[in-house]
Amino acid sequence: MQFKKTLLLTKKIFRPHNLRRYILHVALRGNNVECPCCGSKYLTFLPAGIEKRANAACIKCGSLERHRNLWLFFLINSELFKKQTKLLHVAPEKIFYKKFCADKNIEYHPIDLHPADYNYGTKTIEMDLTNLQYNNNFFDAIICNHVLEHIPDDIKAMKEMQRVLKPGGWAIINVPTNSQLPHTIEDPNINDPEMQLKLFGQPDHVRVYGSDYKQRLQHSGFEVEIVQCSSQFDSNKQFYYGLKKNESIYMCGKI
Repeated sequence: MQFKKTLLLTKKIFRPHNLRRYILHVALRGNNVECPCCGSKYLTFLPAGIEKRANAACIKCGSLERHRNLWLFFLINSELFKKQTKLLHVAPEKIFYKKFCADKNIEYHPIDLHPADYNYGTKTIEMDLTNLQYNNNFFDAIICNHVLEHIPDDIKAMKEMQRVLKPGGWAIINVPTNSQLPHTIEDPNINDPEMQLKLFGQPDHVRVYGSDYKQRLQHSGFEVEIVQCSSQFDSNKQFYYGLKKNESIYMCGKI
């Protein structure tokens, strides 16, 4: 039995992708950076993105700047999960999925429109964010991290999340934004990946949000506080945790 387990583990490690990651995990081990999501420490994080960003991706868990920023926010605000919490998680990142599944205070509801197309956890339910199959005021909390930029009718998705959130509940609804843009740029007639890449920065994005994103959330019924979690750390710590300087967290509430 032990031999079979060792053999399976060896086969898993020596798959090309896993072998590369294992080699990097060993070769770049150090103390220059630390991933708060998995606790791994390295000389540097790996480059990531269409236009490569340095010090971006954790070798072990694959977290990016936005994941580490959000997890640090949860660590700093640990009271968010101190009581029993009914949590809706849209497009559930694997690094968070495992943590939320293991938390006894969380009744976990992960959903995605196409869960079979991605390596989501087995609890993930196929569901459209613009047509949530839950009653009004059902959830204590919602996490929707970098999802709305993929959804044609983002306002309907916002209103659906507002509908199912309990009064007094909280929702983190983050998107990539360009603070240089006063207004969001979008065109529902554009569905060509090359044009989407050129205009919106990624071939599967349908818009690029400007500084009016907060107003879009407010018009959908949310109270909104913009939190700059990374600004709580000096530049050395920002590098250490692999954070972007201006990675905003949109903390939404419902009266």
